[in-house]
Amino acid sequence: MPVRLMINLCLLLLAAAGVRHEAADRLERLDFEAAGGAANQPEKAASNTALLNRLLDSLKPKDTLYISAKTFWLAGGVRLLNAHDVTLQLDGTLEFREGRSGWPEQQGNVCNLNPLQPKRSLNCVQEAFFIANVSRLTLTSGNQHGGTLNGNGKSWWGYIEYALHGEDRPRLLSIYNATDILVEKWHFVNSAYWTFTALDVARLEVRFCSVSARVDKAPEHNLGNLDAFNTDGFDVSGRDIYIHHSEVWNQDDCFTIQPRDRRGINSQCTENVLIENVNASGLGLTIGAVLPTLFHNCIRNVTFHKAYMFHTFKGIYMKSQNSPEPQASGEISNILYEDIYMERPTQVAIWIGPAQEADSYKACSLLWPVVPFVSCSPPSVAVLWENITLRRVQVHNPIQSPGVIYGNPKRPMKNITFENVVVVNPGHEPWGGSFYYCEGVNGLALNGTTPLPPCFQTSASTLLTT
Repeated sequence: MPVRLMINLCLLLLAAAGVRHEAADRLERLDFEAAGGAANQPEKAASNTALLNRLLDSLKPKDTLYISAKTFWLAGGVRLLNAHDVTLQLDGTLEFREGRSGWPEQQGNVCNLNPLQPKRSLNCVQEAFFIANVSRLTLTSGNQHGGTLNGNGKSWWGYIEYALHGEDRPRLLSIYNATDILVEKWHFVNSAYWTFTALDVARLEVRFCSVSARVDKAPEHNLGNLDAFNTDGFDVSGRDIYIHHSEVWNQDDCFTIQPRDRRGINSQCTENVLIENVNASGLGLTIGAVLPTLFHNCIRNVTFHKAYMFHTFKGIYMKSQNSPEPQASGEISNILYEDIYMERPTQVAIWIGPAQEADSYKACSLLWPVVPFVSCSPPSVAVLWENITLRRVQVHNPIQSPGVIYGNPKRPMKNITFENVVVVNPGHEPWGGSFYYCEGVNGLALNGTTPLPPCFQTSASTLLTT
């Protein structure tokens, strides 16, 4: 069955399962302000947090918690746990106070609950807003402009802060082990760390939402804005996931499909994902990174459809990591990018290969290939790469050469197809007249793809669209 058709069928099942919850059948509406929430008073952040947690803990099936169209300051450590069939209606702004001083901490294995981040110590900051073990959850807004979570991330960003604390920073909204979730009309601003994380979920829909993480208002990802690194946009893992009519401007991965393995609760592989009708500017429309594990870490059956990327840093970004464990394995398969338009990307428009980062085993250096003698190891032979299609991709005026397609010659990427992938006025550096760094790939270029990746085969035949 074609990947797109299979994903559409899964999304029909998602809708039938009741992700779109109706507000009309709500049993009780709790009003945060009426219960004592103090608006526009930063000094009330701690007491507002305590009240909000009490109200969240009291929610029963079919209850709604309403937050009015005002600004309420919070201190971090907001939690919704073990809830079923509840709604959070955010018409105003929940704004988290600045900086690490006074931010609540937690101890134990919960600090490393998310396997996608580097290991932290067993004493770490709490997430700004943490949701776990929930089902039939709706996050919505009755405000025509939507509701806002503001993380005041500028007080956490920067190279000095990173040197001191690494990735011990709070995610703005973190969801773990959840099913049948609808998130709509919420805006996520200046997260201290990853913005929206949904780990091990099933049947998630995100619509009419946005992520913004900016140091200044410059319309590109300059050195100043890149000070806000690690501000991932939407990071999701699980199955039957649909994100649409949303946008991200940040300084890291924008819409990111993260892997799962057989240890998952709701999914043993991230699969059946559709991202469409989105705007993205940052490190791109991302698959991975997939780290090989003993439980077969994998991503499959993913479509990115109709995306506009203005002055993005990277564009299409697919990445795997290396592992020292000889029995580990991973998979990236059945991936489709179609109808993607990029305008003047800063760095590599198309990167398919090893993760380019500073904090993983045998990673591709962030300085590669600009600085001589730095290393960029190929993807691990433990990871299967196959059936990846880029179709109707337009890249205009990239600053650098079009891309990197870098597999392992000992286990080449299989069935990598570029259909009508057109780069207009490509930059000359770093690959010159070759345009792409291309190695360890069984690739096919079709239907007017230009320039041609040098290691791809060509064909004049016309493929039937799926």
